[in-house]
Amino acid sequence: MVIVTESLHSSRQICIYSLDTTGPPTQSLRPHVPKEADHKNPILNYPNFMPDGKNILFLAASNGKHGYDYDVYRFNLETKSLERLTNGNGYATNLRVSMDGKTAVFLKWRSDRHATPVESEIYVLDIETRKLIPLGVTGLG
Repeated sequence: MVIVTESLHSSRQICIYSLDTTGPPTQSLRPHVPKEADHKNPILNYPNFMPDGKNILFLAASNGKHGYDYDVYRFNLETKSLERLTNGNGYATNLRVSMDGKTAVFLKWRSDRHATPVESEIYVLDIETRKLIPLGVTGLG
């Protein structure tokens, strides 16, 4: 199981826990992304194991043109390499990886004039090509 944790005594980190045993995480990761929002306490969200079990996809905040950009990153657990898969998302949330690991989806948010997120749109990321496509959803509401 992979989650983001934070406590009074440690900054945000991605922690991997065993589902077979109790106790502390088997691995704790503090990946640093280029132009990260806060080096001491990086903003990391929505970690997902890839089906291969060797990679984790997650969102991390960096300083962008109009505030923070929450881009999708892939972290390889074996090589410890970090790869950015999107660029300049603005505020984004709810990253999920498909069961086959070929695509991921997340929400990109638009803000009002007070910088409050008010409307989201679903985006599909082709992980291999890094192509980002808005998913038009109609007929709701």
